[in-house]
Amino acid sequence: MNSRTDKQKVTLREMIFGYFLGPLLVLAMTSVAASYYLTFYRTYDDIVNQRVFLTMLPLLSVIPMALSNIIIGILVGKTRTKQGKARPYILMAAPLLLASGILVFCIPYFSLGVRMVWMAVTYNLFAAIANPIYGTSHYLMVSLSTRDLDQRGRLSVISNIPAVAGNGLISSIVMPLILGWINSASGNDVTQNRWQMVMTVFAVLAFVGCVLEYFFTRERITEEDIVEPGGETTYSSSTKEFQTDKTRSNIQESQGGSRGKNSDSVVAQRTSVKSASVVPSTLEQLKAAASDSYWWIIIIFYLLYQAGVMFKGGYVFNIFCHEFFQEVHIFGMTLTADMAQSVLALISGIPLAAGMLFIWPLANHFGKKNMILVGCVISIVGSIVCLLAPDNFAVMLVGQTLKGLSSVPGAYIMMALFADVLDHLEAKLGYRVDGISMSVYNTVLTVVNGLAVAVFNFFYDNPALAGKAVTAFFFLGFEIIAHGILIIVVSFLNVEKKIKAEQELIAKRKKGQL
Repeated sequence: MNSRTDKQKVTLREMIFGYFLGPLLVLAMTSVAASYYLTFYRTYDDIVNQRVFLTMLPLLSVIPMALSNIIIGILVGKTRTKQGKARPYILMAAPLLLASGILVFCIPYFSLGVRMVWMAVTYNLFAAIANPIYGTSHYLMVSLSTRDLDQRGRLSVISNIPAVAGNGLISSIVMPLILGWINSASGNDVTQNRWQMVMTVFAVLAFVGCVLEYFFTRERITEEDIVEPGGETTYSSSTKEFQTDKTRSNIQESQGGSRGKNSDSVVAQRTSVKSASVVPSTLEQLKAAASDSYWWIIIIFYLLYQAGVMFKGGYVFNIFCHEFFQEVHIFGMTLTADMAQSVLALISGIPLAAGMLFIWPLANHFGKKNMILVGCVISIVGSIVCLLAPDNFAVMLVGQTLKGLSSVPGAYIMMALFADVLDHLEAKLGYRVDGISMSVYNTVLTVVNGLAVAVFNFFYDNPALAGKAVTAFFFLGFEIIAHGILIIVVSFLNVEKKIKAEQELIAKRKKGQL
C-alpha cells in the first residue's frame, strides 16, 4: 500500500498521475454529478410537478453535508499513519464514489414517494459522504506534499487543472454535447437509461482516479512527524530513505517566533510551542486558526468565489442558454441552446486553459495576491460586458472570454496561498491545523453549493419572477458584487512577505534548535 513516489523532491510522474490524471478522472465525475443531478431529476415529470422537492433537496442536504465535512476534517486531522493523514481517505473514497455515482442516477421505477426517498438518500450518499471524504483529503495534498515554495506553487497549478477541466471542459463543454445525445431519445425512459450509462462510465473512471492519486502522491510534511520506536524520524514512507534526528518528544515547551512586520522580524513576538507528541484538541485548533486574519481571508475568498462558480456552473449555465439562446445564428451556423453552451464554455475555457502556462511565472514576479486581485477586476469587467447585451451571442463571446481569463489566478494559484497560510499558522502556533482548516474549507464549499442551487431554484421557479432576469442576475450579475468585495478583502492578505522566514523558523524547531 506504499506510495509509488520515492523521491524527496516532487517528480514528473507524481505530477502526472497523482496530481493531474487521477484527480481529473475523479473531479470529472463529481462535477458532472453535482452540476446535473437536478437536470436528470427533471426528466421525471411527477418530480418536476413537486416543485418544492427540487428546491428543498439541495437546501436540506446542506445539513448532513456540513456535518460530514466537519467530522471528516477532524478525522483527517487526527489520523497518523505511515501513508499520511489524507492519502488513506482518498483510497477510502474510491468504492464510495463508484457506488454513489451509479445509484444517484439509477432510480427504480417505484411510486413517487419511494423515488423521492431514493433520490434523497442516494444524493446524500454522494454529496454528504463520498464526495467530502475525497474532497477533504484531495485538497490537502498540495499543502502536505512539500515545503519547497517553488515546487508547491507548480503543484498548485497542476493540481487545479483537473478542477478547471472538470468544471469547464467536462461539465460545461463535453457534457452539453452528451446532453444533445441524451435528449434526442424518443421517450423519458430511454433518456433516463442514457443518463445511467453515461454516469456509470464516469463513476468507474472516478474509482480508477482515486487509486491513481493514492499511489502516486506523497505527504512529505506529514512524514516529518513520523517517529519510529527507536527515536528516529522517518522521512520516507515508501522506501529505505531515512534520516535520523532527535525525536521530537525530547523537544519541550519552546519559544518560537510569531508574526512580525516583515521577514526580518519573525521572531519579534514569542509564542508557546507544544511538544510534537501532544496534539491540541479540535476546538483548540479551530480557535487558534480562527484567531488569525489571514485564515479568515482565505475562507471568505472561497465562500464568495465558490458561490460565483456555482451560479455560472453547468446547471445554471444550461438554463441560461435555454432562456437566451434557444436558437443562435452566427458565422453561418445554427446552434441549439446546448450547442451554444458548449461554444460559450469553450471560448471562456481557452484563456483559462492557456493561463496555466503563464500564471505561475507572473505570480512569482508580481506576487500571488496581486494576481488574484487582477483576476477579480477582469471578472467584473467581463460580467459588465455580458450584461450590456445578454441576448447577443457575439457580445457574450467577448464577455465570456474575459471571464475565462479572470478565472486563471483563482483557479490555479489560490491553493498555493492557502498552503502558505497553513505554514504561517504552523510557525505561529507550533503545530499544524490542516485537518480542521480543510474541514471548514469543505464545509463552506458544501454549504455554498447547496444553498446556491436552492436559492436559484427558489427564484427561478417562482412564477411571479421573469426567468430571464433571474438567470441573468445569478449567471452574470452576482460575481460583480462578490468580486468587488474580494478586491477589498484579499488586499489585506500579506502572508507572502514573511513565508520564507517562517519556514526557516519551522525547520529550526524540528531540529530542536529553538
